[in-house]
Amino acid sequence: MTTELLANLWRINQASAAGPIQKLTPDNYRKRLTPDTASAGFIALHAAESMHGFAKILFGRDMNITTQTTGGVSDDGQTLDLAQVQQAVSDAYAMIAEHIRQTSDEQWAEVIPTPFGETSRMGVLAFLMHHNSYHAGQIAQATKKGQLFPISTTV
Repeated sequence: MTTELLANLWRINQASAAGPIQKLTPDNYRKRLTPDTASAGFIALHAAESMHGFAKILFGRDMNITTQTTGGVSDDGQTLDLAQVQQAVSDAYAMIAEHIRQTSDEQWAEVIPTPFGETSRMGVLAFLMHHNSYHAGQIAQATKKGQLFPISTTV
């Protein structure tokens, strides 16, 4: 019952949080709210990469991607392939969905170690859903209200 419920919640989170990412276009994915914030495309890639990081915490899945947006990395205006970013997000959602389906009801209550302290596996998944929703809001705001800012090259 728990696995079924969480699979449905994940599907709902994906439907809502992936919406702004699916609406990214070549005209808007580089928009930022301010010169110091990340672009919509960078944030989308961060969401995909973070799902892989959480899969390691939640399910012990090895990170099989090279990260470009996690671990204190700032958006320096690097060129991103929008189609690849959108595919990475789609693939990451599917990967987590598959792991959710393979996790038993009992495993969701297990307390697991995380960088944020020990918590239940279900609690970590809830945090991941919050993380995705938070960044979806940032992406939506950046694409609607943001601008294309020149990248500062001063060090």
